[in-house]
Amino acid sequence: MTAPYYADEAVTLHHGDCLATLRELPTGSVDCVVTSPPYFWMRDYGEAGQYGLEATPQQYIDTLAAVMAEARRVLAADGTLWLNLGDAHSQRKAVRRSSHQEGLHGARGARPSWRESRAAGRARMSNENVIAGRAVPEKSLMMLPERIAMAMIDDGWLLRSKVVWAKTFAAPDPAADRLASKWEPLYLFSKSPRYWFDRAALDGDDGDVWRLPASSGAGDHTASYPLALPERCIRIGCKPGGTVLDPFSGSGTTGQAALRLGRRYVGIDLKASYHDQALRTRLAQSELIGGAA
Repeated sequence: MTAPYYADEAVTLHHGDCLATLRELPTGSVDCVVTSPPYFWMRDYGEAGQYGLEATPQQYIDTLAAVMAEARRVLAADGTLWLNLGDAHSQRKAVRRSSHQEGLHGARGARPSWRESRAAGRARMSNENVIAGRAVPEKSLMMLPERIAMAMIDDGWLLRSKVVWAKTFAAPDPAADRLASKWEPLYLFSKSPRYWFDRAALDGDDGDVWRLPASSGAGDHTASYPLALPERCIRIGCKPGGTVLDPFSGSGTTGQAALRLGRRYVGIDLKASYHDQALRTRLAQSELIGGAA
């Protein structure tokens, strides 16, 4: 097995492709998975082999289904998996880049033109959004979270709950001909009918609508969920002293939640700088272990 990028008694970080790394992890070695994979054609993270920029949404669905199948093997028999995903519309689109990334600006010193983005493979047309052999009609939602959830059910997962993450504050939607998006789904999966679930940990608020703010990101990672979201998942779905896995670790929000709650953490990410950032901030042991509960 490839040596971890970082390891101590509470945290293990792996650098590399998440599917390849998951295949090296022992069967049944984690108690809970909490993750939010890159959304389809939302951002360019500047790494070869990055997830989210597949040629078609069908390839995106198939790729994430394969990741979740391997996560199912790594998960303990009584474990849970919590999956947060956003949808996308079928439309002409150039993928967004974070301001820290080289190549944000085009030849004229402004944002890249459509032609520049297209030449770089970072722009697409609606007729390229092919699912099951057919292009999704222009302007339609592609229902990607639902399609991935169905693929996971077909693979043997049990879908136990669909949580509505109702954002108490969200960025304005620029489209004038649709309702502004104010929520995202969060799916609770188990691999067997009996699994660890502590409803009492929610202090009476055991409904499937969670009102939480959207996160503004952390450092140079611009797509993280708020800390309260993985904290709730872990309180409910991970046994005390257990191990939490995030195959798309990013800025380490899931890891921070796991450490605050006295669990161990395993994170995987393709971008080494995100691990470095997480170790400096969210995963700093001196700040977190003392708050374990």
